[in-house]
Amino acid sequence: MNTLASGSGWTLSVGFGINDAGQITGYGTNSNGESHAFLYSGGAVTDLGTPGTQSYGYAINNSGQVTGSQRLPGFFGRAFLYSGGSTTDLGIPGVGSVGSAINASGQIAGWANTSFSVFRAFLYSGGVTTDLGTLGGSRSAGLGINASGQVTGYSYIVGDATYHAFLYSGGSMTDLGTLGGTFSDGLGINASGQVAGYSFTSGSGEVAFLYTPSAGMVDLNTLIPSGSGWTLLAAYGINDAGQITGCGTIPNGNGAAEPFLLVPVVPFSAFTADLEISGNPLSSFEINGSFTLGAGSHGIDPVNEPVTLALDTFSITIPKKSFTRTSTGAFQYEGSVQGVPLEFRIIPVTNGFTFTAEGNRATGLPATKLVTITLTIGDDMGTKTVRRGS
Repeated sequence: MNTLASGSGWTLSVGFGINDAGQITGYGTNSNGESHAFLYSGGAVTDLGTPGTQSYGYAINNSGQVTGSQRLPGFFGRAFLYSGGSTTDLGIPGVGSVGSAINASGQIAGWANTSFSVFRAFLYSGGVTTDLGTLGGSRSAGLGINASGQVTGYSYIVGDATYHAFLYSGGSMTDLGTLGGTFSDGLGINASGQVAGYSFTSGSGEVAFLYTPSAGMVDLNTLIPSGSGWTLLAAYGINDAGQITGCGTIPNGNGAAEPFLLVPVVPFSAFTADLEISGNPLSSFEINGSFTLGAGSHGIDPVNEPVTLALDTFSITIPKKSFTRTSTGAFQYEGSVQGVPLEFRIIPVTNGFTFTAEGNRATGLPATKLVTITLTIGDDMGTKTVRRGS
C-alpha cells in the first residue's frame, strides 16, 4: 500500500475518488493547516493547487478529470474542473459551490450556495449550468451522476423540515420517497438509473436502500440472505453491474460500521426440484432437479464458486475449491459441510444442468409439506416452492 502523503510534505491525506485506471483524487493537508486537492497517478502525486488556502478533490472520471471545490479568501469554496494539467473555476452562479461527481463526458453534479444557508443542486454540462431545483424546499444537493447525466442526491421538501432522495432525469426532479421515515438521501447512481443511498424507517432506524425504476425504493436488508446477521445502514455507490458498496453492522462486532460489497444474483431462467425428507425425527434429505442459466449469467463454475443450498431456513454452503470436475464434465462433491454429510452432483446436459443433493444427520430440516428450495451457484440463483415427498 502506498501512502500518498509520503514525500509530499503533507501531514494528512484523504482519498475520495478513484477511476478504472487507479488514479485517485482527494486532498492533503500540510503543517500550516492548508489543504490542497491532489491527483495520484502512476505513483506520482500532483498538487492541484488552490487560489486560497484550501482545495479538495472529490471525484475523478476515467479521463483523469477531477472535480471538487477550491476555497477563495472567505468562507465559501468554488467548484472546479481539473483537466489536461489546468484547473478551471466552473463559474457556477452563487456565493459558493462544490463539484461532487463527474461522469465520462465531463458533466458535473454538485450544489451551489445562493446564500449562507440556501443551496441548490446543479448540473454542469458543456459550459452550461442548470439549476436542478428542489422538491419544494429551499435546499438541494447533487451527489451522484451517471453516464446519461442523470443526477441523484437529496432535496428538502416543503417546510424545510425533512429531505428526500431524488432522481433528476430529462429536466425534472423525482421524489424517491423514504422507507417510512422522515429522511432519505441518494448517494450513488448507475447507467440504468438505479440509485443507492440511505433512508430512515418508520421506527427511526437508518437502512441502506436500492431504488430501481421498476420496483421503486427497497430496503437492501430485504434483498440479502436471511440470517446473515448484517444490518445494512447506508449504500454509498452502485456500478453498472449492479454491485453496491456501503456500510453496516455485523453480529459480535464492536458496534462500529463495517464496509460491505453486494453482488447481485442472476436468476435461473428455469428451475425445477423434487424433494424428499425422511427420518423420525426428520434427519435426511434428497433433492433432484434441473436448471437453465438466465439472461445476464456469465456461466457457472462450481469448482471456483461457492454453492449454497437452502431448504427454507435450513442452509448449507459448500465453499469454492470443494467440487471436482470429472472426465465427463460433471461437477461432484462428497464430504461433510457444517456437520452434514453431503453428496452433490451438477451435470451439464443439452439445455442446461441437472443436479442431485443427498444429505443426512442434519438438524433443523423443515417439517412443513411446502418447502422453498433455493440453489445459488456463484452469482446465479434459482428458487422454487415444492411439496416434499414424505
